[in-house]
Amino acid sequence: MEAYDAQVTFLCVADIARSDAFYGGVLGLELVRDQGPCRIYRASGDAYVGICDHCDPDPGDVILTLVTDEVDIWASRLEEAGHEVDGPHANHRFEIYHLFVRDPDGHLVEIQRFDVPLEPL
Repeated sequence: MEAYDAQVTFLCVADIARSDAFYGGVLGLELVRDQGPCRIYRASGDAYVGICDHCDPDPGDVILTLVTDEVDIWASRLEEAGHEVDGPHANHRFEIYHLFVRDPDGHLVEIQRFDVPLEPL
């Protein structure tokens, strides 16, 4: 039995249209639900990212991580879209290759590749 059917990470944003341009446009996430003040995008499978403009944005300590083998391609795409990118670079401690970028509200987004595939422990 799986514990849950899906996962949604919600982020508070200041401007829903500006954030839609980032998550739907730049990051290319598929919009699956528009609830007016909240929009939900499919990140992969049954994992979703939601943005809401009815709450105060506070980047805090949350890191939204998107996993792909195409980290270098995403670095180029983000830079071409005018976003400042930290990386990509190898992190040997965590056995990943990754980059960081901030969304329009300052939330930290990481795009990474696992050097060693995830497996149940």
